[in-house]
Amino acid sequence: MDLFSKLVRFQKSPWLEKTQSVAEFYWSLKTRFYYRLFFAHIGKKSKLIAPMRLRNVHNIQIGKNVLINKYAFLLTLQEDKSVVPRLTSGDGSVIGYMNHITCIHEVKIGENVLTADRVYISDHSHGFSETTIPILKQPVVSKGKVSIGSGTWLGESVVVLSCTIGKNCAIGANAVVLSDIPDYCVAVGAPARVIRMWNPVTRNWEKTAANVIR
Repeated sequence: MDLFSKLVRFQKSPWLEKTQSVAEFYWSLKTRFYYRLFFAHIGKKSKLIAPMRLRNVHNIQIGKNVLINKYAFLLTLQEDKSVVPRLTSGDGSVIGYMNHITCIHEVKIGENVLTADRVYISDHSHGFSETTIPILKQPVVSKGKVSIGSGTWLGESVVVLSCTIGKNCAIGANAVVLSDIPDYCVAVGAPARVIRMWNPVTRNWEKTAANVIR
């Protein structure tokens, strides 16, 4: 769509939509000319809207056409001097409201990933091995990297901890993903379990053996 067409559409849109468009334009400019100074990389046409907290974003790379909605918490921590944390988001991904994404080793979000609101993604958690020390004061520990495959959708309030989710997966609301999920799967629950898988022969989403009612 050319600039003239955009202006015509803007003029015809309701007043509420006009104010929203102006606000989005402001955040586009701030992403391009301000946030880009601090992040490792922010691709073209990406937009970071009203983040809640940003910390050590020099370790964060964002691809092209990425939308990160309001109140995101993006954080990297270098707990090990020999390991530089790396948080990346592929082209075209949309991150929902109030997403909390933290990284001490590696968190990789693929292309065209969609996350709903209040999603938590992390490659670490609080240590609690010492019973005489408050958990707040114990070091964080990691059980592995996080990788979320391209085309995957994470539903409302999903938690992803130190695991791999394949491409084009659907993770149901409130799921807690603690172990790897293969490509083309539907997973739900806490801890998350696969209930359907795509069968390329029948071209259907089929129930897994553990989910078939006998």
